[in-house]
Amino acid sequence: MIHRRLAWVMLAMALGLTSSGLSQDLDDLLERWGKNLLKKQFDETNVQRWQAPFERNAEIYTVRTADGWTLVAHRYRPRTPKPLAADPVILCHGLGYSALFWDLDPHCSLAEYLAQKGYDVWAVSLRGCGLSQKWVWKLDAAPTLLIGDLVRRATNNRIAPTGFATVDPKYANWTLDDHIAYDVSAFVYLVQHHTQAKNVTWIGHSMGGIIALGHLARYKNPGIARLVTVGSQMTMPPGQLPMQFFTEMLRVRERELAGKIVPEQLPQEVKTSVENMFFNENNIHPKVYQALTTWAKEVPSLGVIQQYLVLAKENELLDHKKQFNYAKALGQVQVPVLITCGAADQLAPPEVQRYLYQHLGSKQKTLLIFGKQQGFSIDAGHNDALVGLNSRKEVYPILERWVRTGKP
Repeated sequence: MIHRRLAWVMLAMALGLTSSGLSQDLDDLLERWGKNLLKKQFDETNVQRWQAPFERNAEIYTVRTADGWTLVAHRYRPRTPKPLAADPVILCHGLGYSALFWDLDPHCSLAEYLAQKGYDVWAVSLRGCGLSQKWVWKLDAAPTLLIGDLVRRATNNRIAPTGFATVDPKYANWTLDDHIAYDVSAFVYLVQHHTQAKNVTWIGHSMGGIIALGHLARYKNPGIARLVTVGSQMTMPPGQLPMQFFTEMLRVRERELAGKIVPEQLPQEVKTSVENMFFNENNIHPKVYQALTTWAKEVPSLGVIQQYLVLAKENELLDHKKQFNYAKALGQVQVPVLITCGAADQLAPPEVQRYLYQHLGSKQKTLLIFGKQQGFSIDAGHNDALVGLNSRKEVYPILERWVRTGKP
């Protein structure tokens, strides 16, 4: 008990928190950690490759960000004898998920689909997610035993069953700005380094598309030559459902940081009362739904959730200091962009996709809604646009064709 209390005090000090509550303003946190938002000092020692493949035909690679986090990517090499003359593809997950999102089951694995079409595919886990560096109360708490056993076998014990989980409270909090400034750059560099490609194509689901848009709008990274967003947004229409969801997630994270939730309880805790906001339940296999609401789920950081709460309240995405407006900077995005979402998406509905389309500076941009009115078999939701029953047949070919030709 004394050890846990001491750990809690250390965590609170690291986060700059007081006993009055965990959800207080974190605006000065990054400055206290001495971060330089434009630093890009990568070298050979920051990149490692683990040779042994995953059981599902993926290889594990790691890269260290400029601000000191170790991130993990799963590489799916091209399956065809003569790979397409196309850029490598980075698949980036959304809020509360990891690289697992892209390969949950053979019937809805965009990673495997693109690899079979000849693409060099990299499914990434952002900081605090999957096997990438994250804070935990106990090292045996993350990742789950299922993933841990897989990692142990896949890497001949080179990566611990816990991935890069750590009890160091320095890694207990981060913001969307960290994903935007550091994680995007690190993954683009990782792929460029190992493939010798000049450019990459970035496909982002939800937050995975948001951070790519934010990076291009703020830093204009030339490494991303094409961008596909699925259910991403820089604005959010008024509504209580998103506010309720983000508030619930904030409380779960607070309880986790305070040690009031044991690891075994986390899957049920993050399956909130508004979870179905992310799914059209008629368009998703029960085992995929179960995975995304239990063992494949991650708990976002306080900083990330707070930025989403600001987005929900003020209807535009701002940096954590409220000094930079990502929504108003979309004109700086110049690369070709395919903007998509499900017609029944409740978190990033078609109206916010139209905002993206109208405000992006790209000369080549396309807006596509996955719904019955557009000729699809069902009005897809937020997640099942990509992991739905008909995603492989109806959605994946469109994404692949656009990446290859620039036409849906």
